[in-house]
Order: sequence, then C-alpha cells, then structure tokens
Amino acid sequence: MKRRKTDLFILFGFLLLIIAGTVFVFTSSWYLAYVNNKPTYYFLLKHVLKVAIAIFVFLVGYSLPIEYLRRFRHPLMAISLLLLLAVLILPDPIAPRIGGAKRWLNLGFMNFQISELFKLATILFLSFSAKHLKDTGRFLIHMAIVFLGIGLIAIEPNISTAILLSLLALSIAFYAGTSMAVLSTIGTIAAMGAVIAILVFPHAKARIMSESIHYQVKQSLIGLAHGGLLGVGLGKGVEKFLYLPDAHTDFIFSIIGEEMGFVGALIVLLVVMAIILRGFHIAKKLYRRDLALSTLAFAISMNLALYSLGHVSVVVGLFPPTGIPMPFISYGGSNLLVNSFLLGILLQLSKEA
Repeated sequence: MKRRKTDLFILFGFLLLIIAGTVFVFTSSWYLAYVNNKPTYYFLLKHVLKVAIAIFVFLVGYSLPIEYLRRFRHPLMAISLLLLLAVLILPDPIAPRIGGAKRWLNLGFMNFQISELFKLATILFLSFSAKHLKDTGRFLIHMAIVFLGIGLIAIEPNISTAILLSLLALSIAFYAGTSMAVLSTIGTIAAMGAVIAILVFPHAKARIMSESIHYQVKQSLIGLAHGGLLGVGLGKGVEKFLYLPDAHTDFIFSIIGEEMGFVGALIVLLVVMAIILRGFHIAKKLYRRDLALSTLAFAISMNLALYSLGHVSVVVGLFPPTGIPMPFISYGGSNLLVNSFLLGILLQLSKEA
C-alpha cells in the first residue's frame, strides 16, 4: 500500500485544541482553586501534566503498528469489561465514589474513567470486525458484548456516556453495512433501555429533574448571551466566579462563548469540524481497499463528533447536564488521553489513505 503524507489538518487541529483547552482550563478554574485555598494555577498544572501525557499517547497512537491494535482488540475488550465490573465492587479509595457515581479507578496521579477505556475497546473491537457485522448472527454477538459493557456503565450510573456509546456502536455497524431492519430493532431496544435506566436509577433521574441542573443551564445560557458576538475578553468572564458550576469541565464551552464570543466559539467548533471531516475523508478513501481501516477512521471521527455535539448540546440546554466533556478542551484526563490516542491512530491512517 502506497504511503502518503501525514494529514496536517489533523496534526495542527489537535495542537490548536489542546492549546486552547489549556488556556480555557486556566481562565475557568483559577478562581475555583483560589476559594478552595489552593494556588490559582492548581488546576492548570494538573491539566498541563495530563496534556504532556496526552501528547505522548498521541505519538504512540501514531507510531503503533495497526496490526498490534488488530491483535489486541479482544484482550482489550475483556480487560475493559472486567474493569467496568471492578469499579462497581471495589471499595474507596481504589474505586472512589464521586458525585454519587462509581466510574473511576484511582491511579494515584489521576482518577481514570474506565468507560473511556471501554470506548477505545469498542471502537477497535467493532472496526476490526467490520466485515462480520453484515452477518446478523455475528452482529448480534458483537452487540451483546458491547451492550454488556454499556449496561455496566449505566449502572455506575453514567447514562449520558451509555447513550453516546450506544449511538457510536450503532453508527459503526451502520457504516460497516449492517441491515437497517436489524439496526432499527437494536436501536429501539437501546432507546427503551435508556428510558428505563433514567427511571430506575435515582441518581440519573435526580440529575435531570433537579433544580440545580436547571440553574446550571440557565447560567450557561447567561454566559453565552453575555459574550455576544466577540466576547468580553479572555479572562474577563464572570460565570467562573462560582455562578456556573463545573465551568472548567462540563460547561467549558460556555466560558469560551462568554469570553471569546460567538466568533471564538465558532472557531473552536470549526477546528473540531475540520478534524471530523478529514477523518470521514480518510474513511472514504480507504473504503474500497480496507473496510476495517476505513471503519476505524469513521469510528474515531464519529466519536469526536458525538462527544462534541453532546457537550455543546448540554451547554445550550438541549441535553441534560450529565458529565459530557468537550474533547481536547475540558479539564480531566481520561477523555483527553483516550481521544489523543485515537487521533494519533487517525493521523497514522491518513498516511494510508
């Protein structure tokens, strides 16, 4: 297979996003650190450490032979399923309960969200099995394994991630050629499962119905409105002064809109969109030559699209605030590390397209 040049849109897009993320993590978190009697750069330094690791794993994803990923997809899926089970039963502080949910494994320097590892496993597991997904029997076996993990994620509870991963898995199957009749049936069952999960798990229901959630969305919209077209200026926003909870994580896009305005927020979205479209272009060029690699490029791009859309939907009040990070922008390590590794793989695939 003839190798081509590395896609600079993806490389520079990645660098621009992590730089922007670092800037906005600081401007949105320094006051939170201050009122908690920590240095104003407390969250910034922790984020910079994770960015350094993210750049390393990005390079690993870019350099690691694709064949290794193909061979390791089944062990990775098994490991991620075991870890999803482990975080539910292991005690604190090994698997800490944060905000009423058990989603993390304490690694010492950070709490790693196992659902992110499962997301990576799902993308590799389904992409390298793309040719089998046209067969209904094999498709159902693969979906049963994936939805077992999604079910464990829902139990944590983490309904928003479970929904996004369901959409991602079904999107991959659709791209690989699974029949619409089968997909529609599975999609309907998954949607019913999501509704039941929201009704069954008190934590999930409380997050949607709680007054504090409505307050968060209201403050997010106030921040966006305050920013107007050009913003109030970098560092000059007021929502971070504890008016908007989780300003540096779940609502960081609102801070971008407030301080940089519609134009600044649009530029960030255009960079994200450029990476997504390049990924779809790579998938299209690989489709006839290697369905698995084409599906992998599509899955990585769709993952970025779903999480970005999910985060922005939360910020503008179209989706309940349940912890969806903005890829490469929000504070936090798990999503940043896994997405960086995946984008490294996509950059490697660009040389094959």
